Amino acid sequence: MTTERLLALATEFALATGAAERAYAYAARATTDDERNEHTAKAQQCQVTATQRQEELRRALRTVTESTVRAVPDGRLAVSMWQRGLVEVRAITAKGARAVRVRYTPAEAVAAGTALIACAAVTDTAEGGTLSRILGTFPGAHSPDSEPEPATGQDTPDHGTRA
Repeated sequence: MTTERLLALATEFALATGAAERAYAYAARATTDDERNEHTAKAQQCQVTATQRQEELRRALRTVTESTVRAVPDGRLAVSMWQRGLVEVRAITAKGARAVRVRYTPAEAVAAGTALIACAAVTDTAEGGTLSRILGTFPGAHSPDSEPEPATGQDTPDHGTRA
């Protein structure tokens, strides 16, 4: 379904609805029964058309909104916090025609981020471990051939005297 077709359906629905309302208004102001019957019949015909266009528009919108949108991260600002209390992940469709936004609460953002990291690690392992070249080692990590520093016990309130 193209944008042009959606706009055409919306326009047809609006025009038919407007025509029906005008015909009902003319029927209400009619001075003779024949005039009133003529405008009422036209109003009913326009109402049928409006109902048909409305249903077509609903089906089209349902089809468009239920389909999967394939997008890539926005290269300029993939993650932002524009609204207070929300983290927004931004993407664009491959052709750049449509922006996609996903808004998370802080807890949802942490859960999604954790899931992304876990999936990246599994995928990276399956692909031959390319992330280690990008990310490097953890700060303070020792190479396998060096001796580790002895633990000082300074990380506990009683300086490691607790058993």
